Amino acid sequence: MLVKTLALHLASLGLVRYPPGAPGDVPPCHVVDMPDKPATAVCVYPRTSFPPDDDLSGYEWPELQVIVRTATDAGHEAGWVLAERIRLALRDTAEVTWAAGTAHVRHVFTCDANESSPLELEPQAGRRRWSVSFQIHLLTEVPAP
Repeated sequence: MLVKTLALHLASLGLVRYPPGAPGDVPPCHVVDMPDKPATAVCVYPRTSFPPDDDLSGYEWPELQVIVRTATDAGHEAGWVLAERIRLALRDTAEVTWAAGTAHVRHVFTCDANESSPLELEPQAGRRRWSVSFQIHLLTEVPAP
């Protein structure tokens, strides 16, 4: 799952903890489902993306979304700063191996941010949320049975 690959990559950059129960001072990262607790957390989601433009090349252009949620008392800027750090760490990167040394390793040809800055989403349960999404270019991976 590419969402796990990105979570592991963000953890290797020191931006999040993944798996979420791993020790550390940075926020936990979840994939596909963000639980109510802790108040400050990050989640990686798959997004609808463009299909390959041919059936022969084997290349895909999936999109992923990262949502940063902050505690009610964290202030307006805290979540934006983390979302921006994530955006800057991934935008305009090329020829990068994500999740090296794990079962989820993937070679990413290019990764680019879809926004020029984090987008603030509607608060949820009084907590601020920020979104950044990315277009990735990689070879198709066929899951093992």
